[in-house]
Amino acid sequence: MPATSRFRPLPLAGWAALIWGIAAFVTLRGYSGLPGMPGGLADRPAWRWALVALSIAAAAVACWQIRSRPLPALFLLVVPAVVLILAVGEQGLANAPETLLAHFLLAADIVFGYLVVSRPPWTWAVALVPMLTAPPLMALTAGLPMRWTLWVAYMLSPLVVAGLLSFSIRQARGYARRLSEQAAAQAVVAERLRISRELHDHVAHSVGVIALQAGAAARVIGTRPDRARDALEAIETISRDTLAGLRRMLGGLRLPHDEDAAPLRPAPTLADVTHLVSTAASGSGVRVEVHWAGHRRPLPADVELSAYRIIQESLTNVLRHADAGTCDISVSYLPADLKIEVVDDGQGGEGGEGTDGGYGLLGLHERVALLRGTISAGFRAEGGFRVAARLPVDPGGETT
Repeated sequence: MPATSRFRPLPLAGWAALIWGIAAFVTLRGYSGLPGMPGGLADRPAWRWALVALSIAAAAVACWQIRSRPLPALFLLVVPAVVLILAVGEQGLANAPETLLAHFLLAADIVFGYLVVSRPPWTWAVALVPMLTAPPLMALTAGLPMRWTLWVAYMLSPLVVAGLLSFSIRQARGYARRLSEQAAAQAVVAERLRISRELHDHVAHSVGVIALQAGAAARVIGTRPDRARDALEAIETISRDTLAGLRRMLGGLRLPHDEDAAPLRPAPTLADVTHLVSTAASGSGVRVEVHWAGHRRPLPADVELSAYRIIQESLTNVLRHADAGTCDISVSYLPADLKIEVVDDGQGGEGGEGTDGGYGLLGLHERVALLRGTISAGFRAEGGFRVAARLPVDPGGETT
């Protein structure tokens, strides 16, 4: 186990407080010892030195608490500034007020800017009251005339600049937050569409095949019990597969730590096409053949799933709408693409361009578009219907 330090790293606010305290102390110490500066701290009793030290410590604590408690931190900066002026006295204030207050004012402006960025507007008004009234009160307490030029230069102007800059940052953050919320909403809609498409592709196919098998069993149950038994067994198999598929699709909506949930089956792939054809075409009267070409190899999961759904939806349309006698499914593994073709010799029907109101082949077009592939579907001149798709093996690349 690697050795760990027992000391935690100092946070950014801690470094700011430390640097600010050192800078303020050095500045005040230098000011108190400058020649020609009567009335400085050098001529004051020790208790005033203690007040200055407490003021610097309070301001350092304020710098530390900017992120968690910005409004109290602002008061911790203004109050020490007043105490500092009173400790220096009238003559010291008259000599170099900007030297004494520079650190306090800069820190106060930073805290005010943080308030504007991160806190509601009512806190801005609360913060402005002590910041704008402190200089006149200090001048009045020290018995000096109010220097409005210095007040505007050192207090009002920096506050305006800090407020405007912070307000623009607040607006930019709000805009970024709205964009993030829109992206999250679009992701939710996309996920709903994905689930809807999966449900249609899986359930619509299964229900259609079950209806065909049930009809076939009803027609031959009196004359061919063996054929009826085969159809009922196919219905049982398809029903179990459908339930397993629903459990897999809807399992993504459950809590991630749901230990009582049943285990999920993996998504179907091209390896499941043979089972799909045998269960779907059994007892339907349609002869379905699958032809494989090229070097069969594992493909990306989304390509495998989309290819399976293309074959499944096309086969469903053939069995339910085409009134076909034969259906040929061709799957060709090319170096950069996967080519799929489903051809039947039927007459077509209203569902030829997408069953159930157009959601069938429309969903396939959406799937293929996400993979940057191509798909076409239509009647052939020699009769029958043809669905052809080409999926890039690498969905991030372009189709060739």
